[in-house]
Amino acid sequence: MYGWNGFFGLKDKYNGNAIFLAPQGLDAGWANTGDRDIRFLRNMITEVQQSVCTDTKKVFATGFSFGGMMSNAIGCQMGDVVRAIAPMAGSLWSGCADSSHKVAALFIHAKDDGTVPYSAGEEARNIFLTRNACSTSTTLLGSNGCVEYEGCASDKPVVWCGTETGGHWYPGFSAQESKDFFDRFN
Repeated sequence: MYGWNGFFGLKDKYNGNAIFLAPQGLDAGWANTGDRDIRFLRNMITEVQQSVCTDTKKVFATGFSFGGMMSNAIGCQMGDVVRAIAPMAGSLWSGCADSSHKVAALFIHAKDDGTVPYSAGEEARNIFLTRNACSTSTTLLGSNGCVEYEGCASDKPVVWCGTETGGHWYPGFSAQESKDFFDRFN
């Protein structure tokens, strides 16, 4: 995915105990025209699951920038396949198609992002808050300023890590926060 940059350090955190897939979008991006990219990802995941022993309840999506946008699209349309998403500096570029399948979501976005506006990240978060029936009350998590929304549908938490600075980049805590979030779903 665009902006994958060594999986943000996430691959190292898993120390060989996870399978990582990073398809390269056409023209260094993607558009999901006619759900083309979602169909491709579904087929790719199915092929891997048929070839390698995997835990189908531990399929996650993350990405930065265009990859964050793709992660949001996956969360919107592939909740029957993917358990949780962790988009960084992403928006709802291709919208958020209806799906009865909810996913857990961790969002990371900097207020001073000059490429993908903070408000676009908030919009994506708000869609998942609504889908997962979360309240507006939050609980602070750890020391990175992340908050978890209360009252979300069972096992479908929504976490928001809005940072003051960082621009259009992922913060140093992204890998650990993402791993900690994904590891909740064992």
